[in-house]
Amino acid sequence: MKEEALKEFVDNIIQERMQSAFSQMKAGKEPDNEDDLEQRYEEAVALLPEEKQQAVKAYCEAIFDSGAENEVFFYRLGLQDGIRLKKIVKHMINSIS
Repeated sequence: MKEEALKEFVDNIIQERMQSAFSQMKAGKEPDNEDDLEQRYEEAVALLPEEKQQAVKAYCEAIFDSGAENEVFFYRLGLQDGIRLKKIVKHMINSIS
């Protein structure tokens, strides 16, 4: 149970950090054609029958969800690598001193 709580805590920290970094990145960027792309997507989907609209939207959501899982995996991996690297550097500095 303790391990689950720790894992959930780390998940929340990772999500908050990613959201914060993404917001900062978006705030610093000039608007691009994302709105235009979204509008073209909506127009194209609107031309389809309702059943096919749902299928296309479900497919897109599945792609986005899969990408989100990959991002969390690689972010954690990078975080773990960073912590290991910090420990190694700290050990090396202590060895030299």
